[in-house]
Amino acid sequence: MARRPMTGWLSVMTALADVSDHVFKDADALVVYASTHGHTAKIADRIAQSMRAQGLEVDLRDVASAVDVQPERYDVVVVGASLHKERHQQAIADWVGTRREALEQRPSLFFSVSLSAAEDSDEARAAAQHCIDRFCAETGWTPGRTEPIAGCLQYREYDVFTRQLMRLLMRKMGHPTDASQDYDYTDWDGVDQLGRDVAVLAAATVTA
Repeated sequence: MARRPMTGWLSVMTALADVSDHVFKDADALVVYASTHGHTAKIADRIAQSMRAQGLEVDLRDVASAVDVQPERYDVVVVGASLHKERHQQAIADWVGTRREALEQRPSLFFSVSLSAAEDSDEARAAAQHCIDRFCAETGWTPGRTEPIAGCLQYREYDVFTRQLMRLLMRKMGHPTDASQDYDYTDWDGVDQLGRDVAVLAAATVTA
């Protein structure tokens, strides 16, 4: 999984490499996500599980159930969404936009799930990052870290039109076109590590 640590992220991790477990138990994290076909929900859940394994209290919310959530009540906030036609879900963009000021006051991470992130090429990486940058620009939010995550080719979850369209696109990209199964490109070990990274950041917030 590609990483783009922002200023201070690595220094925080280094400083707290040996932090004791009780520090994590004082930290609260919020994970809010938008998922169209369910794979981003799985990634958000896996990040939450990884943080809980470090002792954090994690509030995991689909964006539809996060209307009354106040980011300022948490020590760290994780927001996730997936790309569809080069755009993230409008619901998550609206959620972030209306809470931008509160999010700016908290350590935060934005992860973006896409098939572009599964492509091992400079062009694909640039395309995925462009969509992330556009999301941040349109919402006015500057997360502490952004993370592109490879998604899943979910033929069995698509409607007939989307399935045929994806087969055509995947053929051009050299990906499988057998629509009888799905193809998971997510680096789950990397997702687990991402959760641990966020836990360290939350601990730094509590001890600051």
